[in-house]
Amino acid sequence: MKQTKLSVAIKATLLGASIVLAPASFAVDKELLDILKANGAITEDQYTELSMSNMMDKENRPSDEMLKKMAWAGKIKVKGDLRLRNENRSTTNGVSDKGRQRYRARIGVYADITKNVKGGIRLATGDSEGPTSTNETINDRFDKDDVWVDLAYINWEALNGLELIGGKFKQPWEQVSGGMVWDSDLNPEGGALRYTTALGGVDIITTAGVLLMDDGGSSKDDDSTVNFGQIATKFKLAGAKTKLGVSVFDYSLSDELQYNLTNSVDTTDFLGKGNDSTEYQLTEVFGETNLDLGLPVKLYGHYVKNNDADGINSGEDTAWLLGVGTKMGKWKASYDYREVELNSVFAAFNDSDFADGYTDSEGSRWKLSYEINKNFSVGTTYLDTEMGKLTSKGEGDVDTWQIDLVAKF
Repeated sequence: MKQTKLSVAIKATLLGASIVLAPASFAVDKELLDILKANGAITEDQYTELSMSNMMDKENRPSDEMLKKMAWAGKIKVKGDLRLRNENRSTTNGVSDKGRQRYRARIGVYADITKNVKGGIRLATGDSEGPTSTNETINDRFDKDDVWVDLAYINWEALNGLELIGGKFKQPWEQVSGGMVWDSDLNPEGGALRYTTALGGVDIITTAGVLLMDDGGSSKDDDSTVNFGQIATKFKLAGAKTKLGVSVFDYSLSDELQYNLTNSVDTTDFLGKGNDSTEYQLTEVFGETNLDLGLPVKLYGHYVKNNDADGINSGEDTAWLLGVGTKMGKWKASYDYREVELNSVFAAFNDSDFADGYTDSEGSRWKLSYEINKNFSVGTTYLDTEMGKLTSKGEGDVDTWQIDLVAKF
């Protein structure tokens, strides 16, 4: 019978106790022994010692040191994914219309360090050190490609329900699909706390923290940071799983970064595609509900306002999105429409695929995917977008079609 990753992990953590308590007829799971030998947790001799023939003899039981190694191996997981993408784009303004072939490869090691401490390190590909993409474009005469640190964090559950997270970590806040404020590939750096509790059948999730965008010099005035806070709830409404939340992201930008934004200076780390405001305090409201209408249907919405937008386009300060998704067997489909005004979001961090990441844009996103096997799928995304006249690229259409092949392991 095919065993899941969960069953293998459970076996690894329980194996030590099981051997000690087992009778002489105990047989060790061969698949688990193969995994332990492959990742170096046990040697060839130890593998033989643990085989069924040796386990029949009580005198040949493994040493305490070996049992500790086996228990530790069960706390470590190695996970990764590989995505192949063909992307074509049609434009009527200054945005590049070049088609390209790309891949994304990510592999991570995650550990339950203690009962309440977890940690992880993940490496990923990427054309540059920019924060919103781990895609590698195939265009460099077969040169070896760069690999970057994509995650490096510790998560400590200091109290029941209270997590303290530090390093470079996945986005700790709740959100809905679309990436209107934060691109899904972006992993922030800094510190965060997340507290989850239940009250009258409602899950309440509170998240807050400080993200360090740039440590610019000897004075704190040279730093660029994001202070954030969010409260979100999850509950059932007339049998429908529902999520609601409100967040504030308060950006503190250094003088240098403000100058770069207002003077269209292209920097590696912060490429603001469209913005001309120097101040950003984003308040967002979002919601999602899942209905059973014969087919599962997900409805979601997102509204954002930049309370501190300044400059000649200070009135271009709001963004909104409405979407719907469903699933039928191995098929998934979704559609959303959005309008993103020039200074409504910080354009260095928002969805880098929609209108090539530029604000002052609006349009539709269509997604369709099919699960070929449990960890292998094919999907396509079509982005039908229009850009206004306020960005450096000018008014025009930007239509993008992506076809993806995704394998997970």
